[in-house]
This record gives sequence, structure tokens and C-alpha cells, in this order.
Amino acid sequence: MILDFPVNIQRKTVGLSERGFGTILIFDPGQDLNFKYLGPEDVKGLDTESKAYKLASRLFMQKPQPQEVAIVGKAGDAIEGFKKVLEENRDFFFLTCTDNTVETIKGLSKLCQVNSKLYGVTVNKYEDAEKLFEEVDDNTFVVYHDDPEAYAAEALAVIMSYKIGGKTAKFKTIQGVKAAKVTRTQLKALHDHNIFSYIEKLGVLQTTEGKVLSGEYIDVVLGEYWIRFRLEEALQRLALVEDKIPYTDRGIGMLVGETEKVLSRAVDQGIVESGQYKIDYKLRADVPSNEVALRKYNYVVWTAMLQGAIHTGQISGILTYDVVNKEGK
Repeated sequence: MILDFPVNIQRKTVGLSERGFGTILIFDPGQDLNFKYLGPEDVKGLDTESKAYKLASRLFMQKPQPQEVAIVGKAGDAIEGFKKVLEENRDFFFLTCTDNTVETIKGLSKLCQVNSKLYGVTVNKYEDAEKLFEEVDDNTFVVYHDDPEAYAAEALAVIMSYKIGGKTAKFKTIQGVKAAKVTRTQLKALHDHNIFSYIEKLGVLQTTEGKVLSGEYIDVVLGEYWIRFRLEEALQRLALVEDKIPYTDRGIGMLVGETEKVLSRAVDQGIVESGQYKIDYKLRADVPSNEVALRKYNYVVWTAMLQGAIHTGQISGILTYDVVNKEGK
């Protein structure tokens, strides 16, 4: 049959995977172990006396449970081993490790800083925490707890992997972990150097702060990554689906539109305050001709107000013999 009006359908549904924040890696430099994903039942297959088993058990003890846990082992030097892990598989965001010695923490912190991973680690000796006082990495958060089987920071990674950027890491209760034995003097020193702990306050067990070693809040770091990853993916998807992004005001508008969508989602995520962001850009006529020839456009610049969170405050009151609310007024 010869059709008068044949229909040709072209699919523009190019898939682009979103980089996730739910995968937590357990790295064990004490054994050789191929990268694999763990479920709650798989944990039972690990050596019950091993640090890997105890760490994994703590992760799956949290409510809700982790979205995804992976484990890999490279026997030998932890830093060199983790470099190999990064070469072989980067499909994770949070890093935990069975080795929490100071030198390992410092080395893994640097690697996470340049590879966009977030590292959570618990130190069990106060003097080890003191050795980290001068570290200023953006991608590492450290919790001090005297119990070597607490794995408090590692479990906090599970809590922070939900609603990325939209929740504070302070005031969080970690399942299965008792209060740390830490003095007020020690706690103040820890906080002064952006390390926190786990204590009981008003009968509730909770994290005492929620910062990375640089002093920034964990939720702010996570929020920054969320916006960056989602915007990179949105723009890449746009370039794949469209025949081209024209170097015209319409093409520039396409870039601005994708940026607007991501910032709007960041509001829903609890990262950015509603109505408190703006996007600046240059029109085609204002871009130098040599940059047009190079097909380069670097003029979309957005500014957004972080939603933030209240961590401390003071409520004031007055006790008086005077009548406060007089009848009829």
C-alpha cells in the first residue's frame, strides 16, 4: 500500500544515567576482594570477626537501610590500594574503610578531595583525633568515638545518603551506637577543629555537629555536589537530544532553561531557598566573535541562597508580676 502521508518517527530519548549518592563503598586494605555489592543477607557471609563484617553490619543496622553497599579489598598499602580501586570502579559516592589509622585517613582524604567522593571515618583514640586537627579537607568528615566498633561516621553516611543536601548531619541518632566517652573540654577542642562526636542530650543519643574537616557543613557540601551533578547531566542530555545547541539567543535560552530547572529542583530538595536564586547570562550580540568561532559559551552564571539549618539559638523570656494579657485587649 502506498501511503499519501507516511509518518516517520525519530526517537530522541537518549538515556543518561544520573550519578547517584546512595552507594557506600567499604574499602578493606587487609584482604584482596573483588568489587561486589552487598545485601543484608550477604553480610552474613563475611568473617564475623573481621572489621569488614562489623562495619557492614553497622551500615545495615540503620533505618532506613542503605540504598546500596559495595565492598572491595586490596591487600597492602591502603592509599595505593584505593588508587587502584578508583581506576577500576568509580560507581560509588561515600567511602568507608576498615583502616582508620591517621596516615590512612590523611591519604584517603586527599584522594577523595580530587575524585569527588565523600569519606566518613571514625577515630577511636583522642590523640589520633588531635593529629587531624590541622587537616582542612572538604570531602572528609570525622567522628570521635572511643568504641572501636562504633563506626559512627560510617553509619552517618547512610543517614546522609537520603535527601541529599536537604538535611543536617547534627542531631542524628545512629542505630546501635552508645554515647562516646568524651569530656566537655575534649568536645570543645574537637568542634574547634571540625571533628564531632556522639553524645546523649536530654535523654536522646545524637551527633554533636555535622561538619567536614574544612569547617563547611556536610549538607552544604552534599548540596553543592547535587546541583553540580544534576546540572552537568541536564546539559549533557540537552546536547545529546538536540541536533545542536545553536549559538543564538534561542540556544543560550536552552542552557538557561536547563539551569533554571535544576535550581528549581534544588529548592524542592531543600538545598536552595525558594525564590532566592537568579541566573545571569549574555545575549549572542554581547559575546566576542572569537568565542563564537570557538563554539565556547561561558556566560551562564547563577547565584542561589542556601537554605541552611538552625543548629543553635537562644530563646529569651521575662517573668513578671504584671498582667501580660489583659481581658478586653
